[in-house]
Amino acid sequence: MSANFLALGEFHLQVKLAKIPQQSMWQPHRWQVSALFPADMAVAVDGLHEHVVHLPVRVYQDELQGYFLNLDTEQPFVFFMVRYPEDNRLNCPTVEDVTLSYDEAARWMDSNEEVQTLAMPEAVRSWLSELVAERYKPEPKQRKRPKSFVAPEKREA
Repeated sequence: MSANFLALGEFHLQVKLAKIPQQSMWQPHRWQVSALFPADMAVAVDGLHEHVVHLPVRVYQDELQGYFLNLDTEQPFVFFMVRYPEDNRLNCPTVEDVTLSYDEAARWMDSNEEVQTLAMPEAVRSWLSELVAERYKPEPKQRKRPKSFVAPEKREA
């Protein structure tokens, strides 16, 4: 995790987890991150089939490239690291962390963490876009031509 002195901003949100029925004798349902809400909004839940978690979302200087890559897609996402209790995957999981960085979510997946997504709300998208535009300048792509396309007399050893 990034150091707090690298934090550029923070906001809070609520995430609803919903129990989704499945057509399986081995796993009759699964838990899915289903909705995002502002932190101060009252959210009604069905105690048996839904659960709401309050989470801080922090934006860090060293993750600017990951935010840029997420925003550069057709549909940016909010990524959630979800962990189930070791004794039973049917019990409600916990949301361990949340990020807006494509790179951080990829590291979670590389570590075999379960990552679930929701579409990034427009208010968060515009705030993050302004921050990234102000602080991040992507490196220009410099493609090296394969040596087979360079004339033999111009090839470097």
